[in-house]
Amino acid sequence: MNELIMLHSAIALLCLLLGLHFLLSPQGRPWPLRLTGATYLLYGSQSLLLVLSLQHMQLFPAQTILRPVGAMLLAPLFWCFFQVLQRPDARLHQRDLWHLIPAVLTFYLLLSGSILLDYLDLFLLLSYAGYLLAVLVTVSRDPARLASLGDAAPVARRYLQLQGTLLGTNLLVEAMLYLELQQGGTVPTSGLLLPAAALFLLLHLLTLLFALQRSPLLEWLYQRSQQKPQMQRQETPSLSEPLPVDALAPLPVDAQTPLADEAQIPLPDGSAAADEKLQVVYQRWLELLEQQQLYQLEFGITLAQAARKLQVPARQLSQAVNQCYGASFSVLLNDKRISKAKQLLLQNPPLAVTEVMYQAGFATKSNFHKEFVRVTGMAPGAYRASAAMQSD
Repeated sequence: MNELIMLHSAIALLCLLLGLHFLLSPQGRPWPLRLTGATYLLYGSQSLLLVLSLQHMQLFPAQTILRPVGAMLLAPLFWCFFQVLQRPDARLHQRDLWHLIPAVLTFYLLLSGSILLDYLDLFLLLSYAGYLLAVLVTVSRDPARLASLGDAAPVARRYLQLQGTLLGTNLLVEAMLYLELQQGGTVPTSGLLLPAAALFLLLHLLTLLFALQRSPLLEWLYQRSQQKPQMQRQETPSLSEPLPVDALAPLPVDAQTPLADEAQIPLPDGSAAADEKLQVVYQRWLELLEQQQLYQLEFGITLAQAARKLQVPARQLSQAVNQCYGASFSVLLNDKRISKAKQLLLQNPPLAVTEVMYQAGFATKSNFHKEFVRVTGMAPGAYRASAAMQSD
């Protein structure tokens, strides 16, 4: 019992420090930081309330109510954090308040002493499982959900996985404890609480270490979003000259309007003017691709998104890439990624192949391996080993 109290006291202190750290950070992405801070404050308060319960200390009348209500808030907070990461404005919306309903309902049931309290633990498990499943399904159906984060998307995805693992561990512990209680066990005598507390303490210690060292896993939270206001250009540029890349501001998703002269004066395919126009579009795309390193974004950039950035029709951009590069839009992106991967493999031998994959812009190992073999004729590890042997 003493060991459990000591572990959860340490967890409470660590989580409260982490929560205050994220909430009081003056810079960065405000809402992701606030939700992260609120999550750790909630974890800390849960451990503190458990310590008070184990020591049979009653500081205020509503103490026994707060822990189940707080537990019912953890999964909705995780979902709201995931939602905020997907939004260009990175803010909470009013509709997110609906996710407070499980906690409010729990509070009401505890106050009223309803017979439904017998199913409260089951409701909690369903809440954890439901929100975790919702995140997994959403990401699997649309892997580019975090594309609005730009270069921060890959590391944000890993941090999201860490938070999901923490919530999933909570789910597993709560489920095992629920089964144990159903068989006649009690919370103070449960053999699950001590190893679970040790695991949670380790995870929170690692998070604190990452925060103090400004690890890349958390650094993106402290950085302001690099997105600029989405504005359409007022003047129609000449197509005879490439535009400066920094003048190409992204447009809203529904603003896929081609440039005026492109929409009104179609040129016959195969003519010298049409070929020249395609060459101009292709060169503008290469400049934008290299300057903003768009191929390194998680899941890359789609043809429609690229066309909106250039303010040309998607069909015209696709035709320009096919004619000038001799391959499709996606092949060009993958070739750029493989070129970056080869550079990383040779210049940084200690770097893991998986990390090379992420930094180069690939989302899955299978696609990375397939494309690397297509371009080089060998696997990434074999390519690095072959280059090392030649240098020796």
